[in-house]
Amino acid sequence: MEHELSKNALPGLKEKRLQQKKDILTFFYKQGKLSKPEICRMTNMTAPTINRIIGELIETRWVIDRGEGVSVGGKRPHLFSLNPDAAYVLGIDIGRIYLKIAVFNLHKEVIGKIQVFPSILETATKEENLIYLKEKVQETFVNLEIPLARVKVAGVAVPGLIDKEGNSYTYLVYEEMNLKKKLEQLLGMPVFVDNDSNVMAIAEHTFGGAKDADNALCISVNECIGLGMILNGKPYSGAQGMAGEFGHIRMLGIDLPCYCGKIGCLESVASGRAIVTAAREAVKKGLPTAIGTCAGENEIVLGHVITAALQDDIFAIELLQRAGEKIGEGIATLIHLLNPRLLVIGGEIADAGDHIIAPILQTVNKYTLSRLRNHCEVKLSNLHEHATIMGTLMLVMQDLYYDDNSDFFQLTMRFNE
Repeated sequence: MEHELSKNALPGLKEKRLQQKKDILTFFYKQGKLSKPEICRMTNMTAPTINRIIGELIETRWVIDRGEGVSVGGKRPHLFSLNPDAAYVLGIDIGRIYLKIAVFNLHKEVIGKIQVFPSILETATKEENLIYLKEKVQETFVNLEIPLARVKVAGVAVPGLIDKEGNSYTYLVYEEMNLKKKLEQLLGMPVFVDNDSNVMAIAEHTFGGAKDADNALCISVNECIGLGMILNGKPYSGAQGMAGEFGHIRMLGIDLPCYCGKIGCLESVASGRAIVTAAREAVKKGLPTAIGTCAGENEIVLGHVITAALQDDIFAIELLQRAGEKIGEGIATLIHLLNPRLLVIGGEIADAGDHIIAPILQTVNKYTLSRLRNHCEVKLSNLHEHATIMGTLMLVMQDLYYDDNSDFFQLTMRFNE
């Protein structure tokens, strides 16, 4: 009977030890370098238990010995940290204009540099897109000299409607298998997938302008317009995961058709797509503007409009001003509804600087109740066009970061054991 009880207790003991390892690794991930006494206080584990677990984690290469730290009045502490190269995270931002791929280590650092490729999302079939994606991922591993076996999990950002189960309703739509499972099959690893604006908000909350803010709204303006929300300190995406379609709110007095099929959406007048359409029409009509010169032999894109505006081109400045005014109208509504402490404007439009933030602020001041407006800071992102690809790391780690319930370490634990 005693033997039977011991035998039955073993699975529970193994599970407990795995959880203890995960708890310690979680603190290392969040805090960086820690001493054994600090880990004891954080985990409420005994010193012998900490000594044993740290020894095992060093042996399996999850943790490295960082030597003695700086004294704060007593004996210098002996510090340990995660081994940044114990496992890597693959980040993929499938945009309408660019496909961006990055590989991150466990210190939240980009290995090498972010790889940027032309996107074929709107010009090729879904199967051609998947083939292209796999080719570019493999090319990235070659460029960065990273063995595939070291990359254990991927975070993927995709534009359009995506629910919490990984079903896409806009791009790369599959009836027999959802996008999450399709990407896992393609890449041969666990995949976390979400809308690009939600991912951008996670990045801003971790690395950027909304860092540590409890209530922040993050608006991305690239080809389209999206909204990611941090409410009460955590990402908010609604009942099905599809909240934040800010670009498709109805604008008063606008009757232009939107590509979504509706009329008068914010995107029809203020998105990168709308700005570029107006710029191309102006250049085609021969209106005086430097936008065509900035584009040269290339097709005009949002970056050319921004470049022209920064060179004091009046027409380009007016295009951005009109877009900023409409975005500001929408933001006034968001402030009245959600009462955020902070609102971050990101995406490629952030490169326009004062040419976009000035009309936004002017319109927000005009249409927002002062008691709400005075308690909401509106500013540009410091991550600019790379916010989303940076956020793919935190898409994988967000449960660990916000709730300590992530499966990440369970998914990757096998790597070194």
